[in-house]
Amino acid sequence: MRLLRSLGLVASFAFAIACGGGAPPAAPTTATPVAATPSAPEGPPATDDDVQKATKAYLDFLVELRPESASELGIHDADDRLEDRTEAGQKKIIEREDAMADGLDKAFANAKLSKSATVDLRILKGALRVDARMRREMKPWARRPDFYTEPMNSLFLMNAREYAPAADRAKNSLSRIEKIPDTLKEAKTTIANAPVVWVQVGAESAHGAKEFFDSMRPFLEKALPQEKPRSIAALKAAKAAYADYQTYLEKEVKPDAPEGQFAAGRDLFNWLLREEYFLKEDAEALLTIGIRVFGETSQKLDETAKRIDPSADGWQAVVKRLKGKHPTATDLLASYRKEMARARKFLVDKDIVELPPGDECQVIETPPFQRTTLTAAYDQPPPFAAQTKGLFFVTPIEPSMTKAQREQMLRENDFGDIVDTVVHETYPGHHLQLSFARTNPSLIRKATGPSILTEGWALYTEELMSEQGYYRDEERLMQLVWTLVRAARVIIDVGLHTKNMTFDEAVKMLTDQVGLERELALSEVKRYTMTPTQPLAYLIGREKIFALRDRVKAKEGKAFALKKFHKELLTRGTIAPALIEEEMFAE
Repeated sequence: MRLLRSLGLVASFAFAIACGGGAPPAAPTTATPVAATPSAPEGPPATDDDVQKATKAYLDFLVELRPESASELGIHDADDRLEDRTEAGQKKIIEREDAMADGLDKAFANAKLSKSATVDLRILKGALRVDARMRREMKPWARRPDFYTEPMNSLFLMNAREYAPAADRAKNSLSRIEKIPDTLKEAKTTIANAPVVWVQVGAESAHGAKEFFDSMRPFLEKALPQEKPRSIAALKAAKAAYADYQTYLEKEVKPDAPEGQFAAGRDLFNWLLREEYFLKEDAEALLTIGIRVFGETSQKLDETAKRIDPSADGWQAVVKRLKGKHPTATDLLASYRKEMARARKFLVDKDIVELPPGDECQVIETPPFQRTTLTAAYDQPPPFAAQTKGLFFVTPIEPSMTKAQREQMLRENDFGDIVDTVVHETYPGHHLQLSFARTNPSLIRKATGPSILTEGWALYTEELMSEQGYYRDEERLMQLVWTLVRAARVIIDVGLHTKNMTFDEAVKMLTDQVGLERELALSEVKRYTMTPTQPLAYLIGREKIFALRDRVKAKEGKAFALKKFHKELLTRGTIAPALIEEEMFAE
């Protein structure tokens, strides 16, 4: 799913919701450069209001130096600018984030804060420090060729979301498009020591640029008819620049790119677990959990497969047969839409979660430049914007694929998989959680959101729907396959980044032990190499939510109600389960 921590795009996946009512505080309305952070007070100790002020300074910083992230949050004061992807520009971002985090330590040294404001402050400092260290150590301007294809993310959303008149959105989009050739020209002078797998991802993303910019032409020409020659010229230049960039990556960079060198390393990996997920466990402890759940899920798969076909030679044989039951390429999106409506109705009938106001979700094709690493994904409404419509991306079957490749991808969209994917991405998964989250008045809980909660909740809901009797055995089998995938992700995530597991070994585990088709396994592992700790967030987050549910149930006894627990959890926003537990139990 799309909720990944992306270098330079922490804000892409931001969500939150609070227990109380009231309208959210206003977002920043100026792109004026701001001070790094409030200075240490000489008078009374800092208060909750000062946390909000510090968060507003952070949002102003995003507008100033990370305008694409601001756009994706729904803050549109710098929609005409791109982030400075030069080495100097990136180091400026790092320096500012370090200075802001250090300033917060001083400003709030003797603060008198409420529990929720204390949590907000920890989230704010974590967001600054995580982004700064990830940029500093991973050097995206040199080692991440896909870093230079990221402008298409915000351009797509500026087209797809009607947050302003079309002419205004098109004008700003056009300004950004015109800056792309110079950005890519600079990229060709700075790319160095990029792992071969990252070079391949960058080249594939660049390849999708032609179709993407062709799809933007009708929008620009309709919104800006008087600027048609300018639009045509800008789109032509952007497509040519990305085509040239793709050739550069494939012909000049890839031949000499190292096979490995993508591992984050044990120190950074464990630091991310603490600073972003607020976990006490280290990589080794999480690996133990992954191995345990992998074994338990394998046993459940065997039991479920036996109920479907007692004569089958193992669960993989049953899965292989069920994967042949899939829609045609033409009917793919319609199948997802039909299943989404069924899942939503089930929740209403069972009354186990609330549906938030303004709830709306639309199934659309994945943008071309994202299809290399996504099969299906959810993109939330910008948390600082008025829109409530979520977008559920489904990657279509490309006409350019061979017959064998098309069949492989359709087999990953079999009817059982569609059922589980819809649960995970929409109801009661990401869309439901994030629709609640956007109503939170806390600014920092809108501007950040860890995968351990978003992905943990979505995986938790897969098992929740099983508890509530939603799946037939064939659908339960496919849901368990994906639980096995999530357990494997823990093993592979820790392996790739702390134990010298190779790319090929990771792919082999997914194809041989989990049963994924090779095309999907390749896409999965490409992503894992680029997002340390994100792949394990699904299962570990689920386990933390179940543990929290058990603790609440033990405390409340017969008074425990599932719907009440879900509301209590969701209304605290997209924050790490450990922080939710602290708030719920006043620890």
